[in-house]
Amino acid sequence: MKLVMAIIKPFKLDDVREALSSLGIAGMTVSE
Repeated sequence: MKLVMAIIKPFKLDDVREALSSLGIAGMTVSE
């Protein structure tokens, strides 16, 4: 398992979540 930290603009979060899901990555923690 690897830890990946990213800074993503709020309006792009859904796009990023869908892209990761399509790659089989299900777990994500989001904080502001």
